[in-house]
Formats: sequence, C-alpha cells, structure tokens
Amino acid sequence: MEQKKILLIGAGIAGVALARHLYHRNIPFEVVDAGTNYSSRIAAGLINPMVFRRMAKSWRVDEFLPYAKKFYSDATIDWGQTYFHPIPIRRAFAHQQELDFWVKKQDIEEYQTYLKPLDQSDYKNTSVINTYGTGEVLNAAYISTKQLLKDAFTWLEQTKRLRIEKIQYSDIDPANGTYKGEPFAKIIFCEGYHGLENPWFNYLPLQATKGETITIRSEEISRTESLNRKCFTLPVRENKYRVGATYAWDDPSLHTTEEARAELIGHLQNLTPCTFEVTDQEAGIRPTVLDRRPLMGKHPNIHNIYIFNGLGTKGYLMAPLLAKEMTDFILEDIPLNKELDIQRYYKRMK
Repeated sequence: MEQKKILLIGAGIAGVALARHLYHRNIPFEVVDAGTNYSSRIAAGLINPMVFRRMAKSWRVDEFLPYAKKFYSDATIDWGQTYFHPIPIRRAFAHQQELDFWVKKQDIEEYQTYLKPLDQSDYKNTSVINTYGTGEVLNAAYISTKQLLKDAFTWLEQTKRLRIEKIQYSDIDPANGTYKGEPFAKIIFCEGYHGLENPWFNYLPLQATKGETITIRSEEISRTESLNRKCFTLPVRENKYRVGATYAWDDPSLHTTEEARAELIGHLQNLTPCTFEVTDQEAGIRPTVLDRRPLMGKHPNIHNIYIFNGLGTKGYLMAPLLAKEMTDFILEDIPLNKELDIQRYYKRMK
C-alpha cells in the first residue's frame, strides 16, 4: 500500500529545512507555497553567535551552529552553490559597560570560541567610529538566502514536490487530513507571518514584525568583516553591502518607508566614517514570538496537523537543527524541547 505523503505549507527556511530532512529519511512529501515569501528571501541571513546586550551566547548556539554548518554544506554538495559564508563581526561597543562585559567573558572557556581577546588594534580600529573600542566575534557567518531558496524551489519543482499556489484554509479538512480532497498523512504549517490567519493555530502569540534593509555602494567599507552597532553591514558583491535591519510592529505592509531608510542611514553614519550611496531598499515580515522561542508541535485536539513557525531573526541559524527535532517528533514522537513545544500555550485555548 502506497504511503501517504506529508504536506508542508510554506517554503521559507523552515519549510525548506523540514523538506530536506524528510527527503533524506525517504518520507514522501509535497510542499505548497504561494511563491511570494517576504521573510526568508529578504532576510540578510546573518548568523551572530552572540547577544550583545549583556554579551551572552545566543540560545543553544553551541548546538545550532555546527549543525547549521553541516546542513548548508550538504546543500552545497546537492545543489552546487555555496550558501554558508564565514565572516567575523566587528562589534563597536555602544558603551563602557559593554566593553566591560566583553573583557570579563573573553577568558571564560565557553566564550573563547566566539570572543577574540581584545588587543590594541581593537581599541584603535578606524573602520568604525570608535569611542569605547571594538571586538571581533568569531564563528559568525551569513547565508546566501535568496540563492538558497531559489535553488530549493528548483529542487522541489524538478522532483515534482512543489505546488505554487496560495493556500485557502477552506480547502483543508483537518478532521480527514485532506487538502483539496487529497489525503495526507500529516499537514505541517510553516507559513511564517501568514500563520496569523491560520484558524487552527491563531491562539498562539505569533507576531508580524516588519524589517527593512538598504543596499549601499561604498569603496571604503571593509569586505572582510561585518560592522555592527545598531545596524550591520554585509558584503553582497563588489562594493555593495546590505545594511539592516529595522523593527516595526505596527506596520503589516510590505512597502518600504522613508522613516526606515533615514533610520538605517543615521545608524550607519554613526557606525562608520566611510562614505556610501544608497542604491536599493527592501522590506520583509518576520514571524516572531513574544518569548523569543519558535512555535513547534501538534494541535491539541486534531492529531494530524502541526506547526513549525516563529523562527524570527535567527531562523537561518536555528532552522536546520530544529527541523531535525521537528522531524523526530513527527515521525518518532520524540518529545520536543519544552521551551519550543506549543503545549506551553495550550491554556490559551480554554
């Protein structure tokens, strides 16, 4: 008897990572996507292992980072493009306390993988406007997000696993596990911010957080590191850089704004003395969660529908390993991390 397929709804980084895990475990699946993803495609894909506010390691980074490196390396082998690009982050300290935090933690063993010990060159660095000194974050990287998702779409199309269409919730019958009358073993929603409209998971505290970036041209900004303080720079091609990103919770549109452009220009002018010219601007909507933990799990009352969403600003770091954990949960009923499992919100349904 032919095994029923799993249906994935959404082909951003969450859906693509899950699709690759199902593929490598020989599980039949199909992906439905409208082809208009405005989060994963527009994301800069910066992988920063640190949280600068208190100079702490990013949550579970010691697990996420090595797994992500292998995941993107495997994708390179399969699809022929390089997606994972190591690049150190040059953090310009925002105040004396931030510098003090760095000095305190740089000699702690668990931080030595990520914080390069400061020396005089860091204090005297002239690539940034330098008041309190700078530090170099090691093991940072960025992902070629647009190329990755373009190649993922090509792979899904060539293997006849992709439907390009906008999902209509009325076409889903969760009780019978069907989409447009076709039966599926399980239906997994990886919709990004569109999940706000999902009638089965709309009790979850998903937020649509708008972010804008600009592209600039400069012959002076360093291509060997990402500058960071209130904004970041990332080289994209010769003399061109992405600069981001803004956060807006009260604007669900995908229109770029003069306010965001001015904000990013101002931050960049306060970060570096280098001259630049703005050449482009983009907007996207991040799927974020109030407690900063993704939304993963099974619907409490309907046994065959699931959610894998809310990866937020660190999606490209977390998605590879979380997709494995989601696959283990779906196929083998291996429990999810309690910080991620949507059971933490079940009481909202009562």
